[in-house]
Amino acid sequence: MNESGATGMNRRATVALLLAVFAAAVGYGVVLPVLPLLLESFLPSASFSSIGWHSGALTAIYAGAPLLFAPLWGRWSDRRGRRSILLLGVVGFGATLAVTAFAPSIGWLYTARFLNGAFAAAILPTAQAFVADRAVSDGWRAERFAWLGMASIAGFFVGPMLGGIVLQWGSSVSSNTSTAQVIALPFLISAGLALLGAVGLITLERGSESPAQPSDKNETVRRRAATLQLLFLAGLVAAGVAAFEVVLALRGRSLGMTPYQVGIMFAECSMVMFAVQGLVFSPLVAPSSTAKLITPTLVIMATGLFLVPYAETFAAQLVVIGSVAAGAGVLTPTLTYWTSLVSGGPQGAELGRQAAAASLGQTVGSAAGGVLYAAGTAPEMGFLLLGGLILAAAAASLRLGPRLLAAGIDANEHCGSDKRQRQPLTCVKELRLRIGDSGKM
Repeated sequence: MNESGATGMNRRATVALLLAVFAAAVGYGVVLPVLPLLLESFLPSASFSSIGWHSGALTAIYAGAPLLFAPLWGRWSDRRGRRSILLLGVVGFGATLAVTAFAPSIGWLYTARFLNGAFAAAILPTAQAFVADRAVSDGWRAERFAWLGMASIAGFFVGPMLGGIVLQWGSSVSSNTSTAQVIALPFLISAGLALLGAVGLITLERGSESPAQPSDKNETVRRRAATLQLLFLAGLVAAGVAAFEVVLALRGRSLGMTPYQVGIMFAECSMVMFAVQGLVFSPLVAPSSTAKLITPTLVIMATGLFLVPYAETFAAQLVVIGSVAAGAGVLTPTLTYWTSLVSGGPQGAELGRQAAAASLGQTVGSAAGGVLYAAGTAPEMGFLLLGGLILAAAAASLRLGPRLLAAGIDANEHCGSDKRQRQPLTCVKELRLRIGDSGKM
């Protein structure tokens, strides 16, 4: 990392944001292997299908909460400052994880999971807005957006493993340890990690630096149209990944794959997404060029989905899964970056809306994936339908790249080369003028 007073945010602030995002992702993932055991403690006579239904419903409630709360957190962070909303989100997230560990009934469990998702919705978009407020160049913004995305992916990768390891350790360390105590351990460890992240956030600067809305109505309409298309694509990509993961797990079982092999496939998804995010927004790639990647990457993702039903061997599955994961890994930070850059509105509100769009996509995609797989006579129908939707979106986005590039967003060119600049609002203002003058947005 490049230490810096020179880059708008010092190393301590950067680490604090990354830890907060990582802790939120770990807290989500750590619950997945624990949830069935927790439900069995509340419903000892429930059938396997009933436990599965409640597991899916609790996951959907968590994933759906940001749909309601992410836009609200974003607007509040614009008005009250990023640090206070980040602290509230991280502390609330840790506290509701602890409540989940000791939930006395299944009703409390549902309530705790909803609140857990609601507080989690404050963390990533507000952290992204904090970065956007302090961006001194397009490369600086893109690189730190990628770091936040990679921290989230790392948390999703570590969380389920941590949950499984802690459960196994808790069960073997003492025969006197009750099942309830063992189940509580992963929640409490994750809650402690979240509270540790909150300590780091205390050192962040107060306030926000959200730009005011432009007065040119035509400019506003042009940028709003581009932003809405970016939000739609963010929701579609999230839906695609969620449905892909659900159907992939079900199809793996139908092909006779072991749980270990299915786990390897999901681990590959995380690792590929982690790697491509680090590559696409690295110093090797100009951030402005990522606008050109949106359409071809959608095509690559759709092609991978089309090929999944025809990949019968484990090795072939890994190849096509890698292509889908690479597509999602490129698109997720790219869409966030351009939403932040060209929206023109307060950063918290805009990035909150994008988080809500992704939440809606994740919720719909998870449900649709299971329904399509269960209802369809052909198991491949879910993949083919999903691939078709993403391919149609690719066709509809053919002109999106040139429209985004028309903004001329290179901050070094349009905002000067002073790397010590700590007020990027001049840069945003110049960007707006260029967008308005281009007449192509």
